[in-house]
Amino acid sequence: MGLARRLRPLIALTAALVAVPTVAAVQPARQIEETGYGSPNMRAVASDEYAPLLEGRGGNAGTDLQFTDLLVDGELQNVAVTGSYYNGMHLFSLANPAAPELLGVWSCGLAQGDIQVFVRDGRTYATFTRDTGYSLLGETECALWAEENAEDAFMSSGGHGTFIADITDPTAPFTVSFVPFGKGSHNQTVHPSGNYLYNSNSELITSVTGEVGIEVTDITDFANPVQVGFLPLPLRPGLGTESHDVTFNTQGTRAYSAALSQTVVIDTTDPATPTVISSFMDPAINVEHQSDPITLVDPILGRREFLIIEDEFAGAVGTGQCPNGGVHVYDITGELEAAPVKVGYWNVSDIGPTNATLGGCTAHVFQLHEEEQLMTIAFYNGGVRVVDLSGLVGVALGAQGVMGMREVARYQFTDSNTWAVKAPWVDRDGKFWIYGNDQNRGFDTYEVDLSGAAPMSSTPGTWLTPQEVLARALANPVDLTDYKPFCLLGDQ
Repeated sequence: MGLARRLRPLIALTAALVAVPTVAAVQPARQIEETGYGSPNMRAVASDEYAPLLEGRGGNAGTDLQFTDLLVDGELQNVAVTGSYYNGMHLFSLANPAAPELLGVWSCGLAQGDIQVFVRDGRTYATFTRDTGYSLLGETECALWAEENAEDAFMSSGGHGTFIADITDPTAPFTVSFVPFGKGSHNQTVHPSGNYLYNSNSELITSVTGEVGIEVTDITDFANPVQVGFLPLPLRPGLGTESHDVTFNTQGTRAYSAALSQTVVIDTTDPATPTVISSFMDPAINVEHQSDPITLVDPILGRREFLIIEDEFAGAVGTGQCPNGGVHVYDITGELEAAPVKVGYWNVSDIGPTNATLGGCTAHVFQLHEEEQLMTIAFYNGGVRVVDLSGLVGVALGAQGVMGMREVARYQFTDSNTWAVKAPWVDRDGKFWIYGNDQNRGFDTYEVDLSGAAPMSSTPGTWLTPQEVLARALANPVDLTDYKPFCLLGDQ
């Protein structure tokens, strides 16, 4: 079954959080429609299924998504670009944000289909990953292109790595490159310059080669991508040290790797030769998946830089209850990037059983909106959430009685298994739309209203100090020996 390796037991928070009193009493969510429920200020407005691309494979199986502006019939429109397991890349017009319209499908039947959009020389591209844990491709467009244009690279890597598609015309996307990686691409991230690709390979839990780190490839020439560097990551005991995902800051001078059992801050001023600034482990995090920076400025308390780290508990295996992994926050202001300081931990208020067959109830892919001080985050079977981050400045500077993060809107379906939820834009004081990419459902559209016209979520979540979360984690270790992590396993 591909990457069928067991998770080594690590300290986790499941048992601890079940016993944690929430900041406010949990109230029943408002019933919105027969199959879903949420806070009064959030509702589901549309759902678009992905048709099966390969014979014998079901539809949907959504993964990550990104947004970009593209010309459609001579008009610049916002477009959602969505990935999937085996069902290709879908491009939706958001000209009417409440009713997405499918513009085109890029036929590439691979998994896990992590996606990133980048612009270079006036054209727009999207990456798409092939993990070593998954079977192939069928007679799809990207596979046929590889046979004709990159056969040697494709065969030498076993067909594992990252494809690149030109999506400048969203009605007719086409393949332009294949970047081979012998250990595959579980996730990958393109540097803001558009010229370098940082690969988070598929080995993940334990390196079998003894070589652990991030491959750096120059993709300036799509016809001839060249690996120019390899950044070794510090060896750590436990759940492994390979990069699970990488995020760059806007300027491209820093990268942040969530490397399963550690977080790594990287100097990427010269993206071809990155260097490690700092690396740290947190015994309260089980499986690091994403670590993103954000700068928040309070008119009184000042400017602080934070690193938001998501814990994909047990690789999102269905545990049958909620909550599991949450969000850990570090202050990396100035000199602190060399020695980050934890300021707190947040998780959803949900306490109770879930449908284990639909996936876990754990934090997963999120998106930060720095200016508006908001975050959207997916919780698999726990649905989607909108979270206010404005309190983090006060927490970092020692203000009393401040909740660093607070849920302001939520929604979930009875069959939710949402991988990622993002928005092309948000409004801290008004109405906007967010979009989920779901393993069971496909592409979901939600309306959020923060104008005050409807009450916000009555379940703001649990905020713990660093001391509280560490004490609870140490007191309540959870044995994960027999768990088979959902996102880390291949075909079964």
